[in-house]
Amino acid sequence: MLTMRRVVVAFSLLAVIAAVVWLAQLMQSTRPSASLDWELQRVVSDLVLRDHSVKNCVVSVMKGDGSFMWSGAAGVANEQSQAPMTRDTPIYIASVTKLYTATTVMLLVERGALSLDDTMAKYLPHDLIHGIHVYNGKDYSAEITIRELLSHSSGIPDYYTEKSVDGKNLFDLFRETPGRRWTVDETIERARDDLKPEFPPGSDVSYSDTNFQLLGKVIEAVSGKPLEAVYDEFLFRPVGLENTWLVGHWRSTNVPAPASADVFYGNVNITQCRSNGAFWADGGIVSTAEEMNRFLIALNRGRIIRPVSLKLMHNWRRLRFPLQYGFGTMRFNLPRPIRAVVRTPPLWGHSGSTGSFLYYSEDFDLYMAGTIDQTESKIKPFLLMGKIIRAIAAENTRLNTRNR
Repeated sequence: MLTMRRVVVAFSLLAVIAAVVWLAQLMQSTRPSASLDWELQRVVSDLVLRDHSVKNCVVSVMKGDGSFMWSGAAGVANEQSQAPMTRDTPIYIASVTKLYTATTVMLLVERGALSLDDTMAKYLPHDLIHGIHVYNGKDYSAEITIRELLSHSSGIPDYYTEKSVDGKNLFDLFRETPGRRWTVDETIERARDDLKPEFPPGSDVSYSDTNFQLLGKVIEAVSGKPLEAVYDEFLFRPVGLENTWLVGHWRSTNVPAPASADVFYGNVNITQCRSNGAFWADGGIVSTAEEMNRFLIALNRGRIIRPVSLKLMHNWRRLRFPLQYGFGTMRFNLPRPIRAVVRTPPLWGHSGSTGSFLYYSEDFDLYMAGTIDQTESKIKPFLLMGKIIRAIAAENTRLNTRNR
């Protein structure tokens, strides 16, 4: 037993050393040329200056080979304090959280703690999930698997966006009563008691935040620990994410959590809603743009889960044009004719309702993360990433031409 403990300690120390070395190499990455630096900052600043619905923006860009990294920000982070948006300002990453939650589930699968084909009923209380999926008179609640939750193929309705008989969804209620506290169980109960399933489990795909609330509950049941502790143990500390936390669970008891950037619905500040207790395994992580990129690089390079597990997460199915969905992962993939015109390559990662984004371009070996903190446009982050890619591609062409 003592020998085994020593082995575990030794491997843990090696993992920490490897992470430190990797972070040191990453921080030594070369800066872009002055002209590219200016152009990338212009792209970010112009978005805030020209689009009055976008109050702030932050972007981090990193090359996978460590040759290049850039971060830029524009606008006002907080209306009340008038603090400027900076590259280090914490942001609500919203549904990008699902990528972290799915990665945690895959780690539990690798460790043999659960199986993708286990039913959620194996881990969750009967009173919580009974009747959450009754379709055409048949109750499928006890049959839904972890795989179906991860891939949004469960058919369970979305507590957040779908409307009940009163014509309102939960987002409407959040805005009407911004000071109200919600529990995770209440979000699940709303899907169970007030909404109707979309289809029989496994027969289609429909995005549902409820799926990931349930996965958070599964993670806690399997690990015997609170979700924030599991994130910290499995993801945040191993990757060196010192400014990433689950809402309401800032790791330091001596230093208050830094203020996160405001989030807007049109011109209405809805930041208070982001910390009302409802956003959790589906969308409750706060991070910085640079640390989001660090997470995705570590994930893509096999530093968190095995490559075979990541490949499973990329089992793409149609979601809605031009998006596909795997296990907690999104793929933005335009048809080739359109791609040739807009010059935006395929990207995989995840988007969030706050205008947050975290994506990787295999074509350019480029990681991009950030937010526009505006819920009213789902396409703007992709347009922003397209401009960034084109600016970098143009700079590479210019340098190659000059060096011939």
